[in-house]
Amino acid sequence: MSRIIDEDREKRIKDEVIVDCHNEGEEMTGWYYYMQDAMSFPMKGLANIPSSGGKTAQKKVKIVGLDSKSETGQPMRIGVIENGGRQVTYISPEYLIRIEEAEDNIEILNDWLYWHDFELL
Repeated sequence: MSRIIDEDREKRIKDEVIVDCHNEGEEMTGWYYYMQDAMSFPMKGLANIPSSGGKTAQKKVKIVGLDSKSETGQPMRIGVIENGGRQVTYISPEYLIRIEEAEDNIEILNDWLYWHDFELL
């Protein structure tokens, strides 16, 4: 996927997220701490939630936090609860479709999506 370079976003990511990272595992941990420290939870949104057979379904969700496994260099996952549900499902941020509030959170998530070459929110 070809994208337009966003110099401000590139600078912020390099200066705040991956500044001292030497490999991909350290970058994943850097993303975890950047997102954990700067984002406010919970927030409402819309996401593609995996269902049986490998398909996804759009669901209204409450985004409740980050998966603590992402702190250890595992791929970034965020915890969501479907409307009316209680069980937390962990999804990759690219499965988010929309966030209904928290403009700062949107910018942070868009930083991650941009860096990983996914469509922005």
